[in-house]
Amino acid sequence: MICPHCGTENKQGEHFCTECGAQLVDNSSTVTVTSNGGKGPAAGLAPGTSLQQGRYVIVKALGEGGMGSVLLAKDTRLSDKLVVIKVLNPESTDPDKLQEDMRNFEHEVDTLARLNHPLIPDVTDRFEEEKRYYMVMEYVEGENLEDWLERSHKPMEEQDALRYTLEVLDILEYLSKQKPAIVHRDIKPANIIIGKGDKHAHLVDFGIARANVMVAGQRRKTTALGTPGYAPPEQYQGFADPRSDLYALAATLHHLVTNRDPGEYAPFQFPAARTLNPRVSPQLEQILTRALKPNANERYQTPEEMRQDVESLLAGTSVLGTTDAYRVSGPLPSRTLKPQQARPATGPSRSSSDSFGTLAREAERRRQEQMADYGDSGYYQSAQPPRQQQRQIFQQRQNFEPFAPPRQARKQWNQYGPQNNLSPQQENQIMWRFILFVVAICIIALVAFLLFNSISFY
Repeated sequence: MICPHCGTENKQGEHFCTECGAQLVDNSSTVTVTSNGGKGPAAGLAPGTSLQQGRYVIVKALGEGGMGSVLLAKDTRLSDKLVVIKVLNPESTDPDKLQEDMRNFEHEVDTLARLNHPLIPDVTDRFEEEKRYYMVMEYVEGENLEDWLERSHKPMEEQDALRYTLEVLDILEYLSKQKPAIVHRDIKPANIIIGKGDKHAHLVDFGIARANVMVAGQRRKTTALGTPGYAPPEQYQGFADPRSDLYALAATLHHLVTNRDPGEYAPFQFPAARTLNPRVSPQLEQILTRALKPNANERYQTPEEMRQDVESLLAGTSVLGTTDAYRVSGPLPSRTLKPQQARPATGPSRSSSDSFGTLAREAERRRQEQMADYGDSGYYQSAQPPRQQQRQIFQQRQNFEPFAPPRQARKQWNQYGPQNNLSPQQENQIMWRFILFVVAICIIALVAFLLFNSISFY
């Protein structure tokens, strides 16, 4: 089906162009949507079906699962504004399972209803009708990143991928600061929609999002495993905290810049990004390597920490200027050593042991604070001794200096640079030796010139 506005060829049955979003067919036309022999969640919810006494008119099904459907609909009370309706239609006859499904659905509604972030769709309504439970949300018109990858068949440009990553990091920072912190648990390309109008990354589908609730000082387990390939190891053990979302976001970023779908390979295995796409910068490869560590203690500990490295990588580009319109998080503290900041060439320097001790103590202090916030239940406890963990943190900080000169170059600069530790007497001796050397060269040249002229004369 060809779009009359942009000429894009769409699949048969599409009502809106996947490229420009323009209407392709009359919404009043009847299209049959079936699933599982007409007995699935979308049964009886074909396009044209009305809900809430005609207020909502279904346009098409956006997706279906075992428990319900996601529908695109028009709100006739608001000038046919497009909305997304998520419907719960549990098929289980087990009363306990039915109650659990209802609690999870109500939890998702309550979670989304109290969030207020420009890149998270707002909940506008909820209702029950004919033994089905419905949630109405803001419709984000655009293309999700999974569809973009399938359409383009190539990696995304690094700066574009990092811009979307910064926007999702801002969302995760907002979620991590809720009381209690909220973990999305299912970040992947399909759940990140690039808005058609604002070109920003919107995070959707909070169906398995959970608040980080502590019970008797221990983190409560959950059955939400996320999506294979993107979910970190701890989610398979029933644990998750904001660091788990950072892993899933890094897996998504790795997919974007390499076009390698992690769901098609063994879990938790991510080849170095530059081996798959040489155009990936070494700095981004370092970020991905750290963020995809199987042990949560070895990853970025907060969204702010990861955002700091991404923004440092994008320093001097126009990308950072596009993020001001949506940001709700506060400014980041300045780095101890910014990527492009020159090191002083003169003056006394601190010993390496002093520098290590300060950095290690600071890193350990932050780690202890973060562990207290997350309330580790023991799953995240590393088998390494504290001193070795400190050395790893210090080594990671030393390795991530994308714009600093290599260590060998800094060593040579310190050795041969403009430092001057000579006494005035030594400086005078060197000066007089240089003058005598120049005079000797002049005398030798004069004698050679005279001998050459005398030989020529004879």
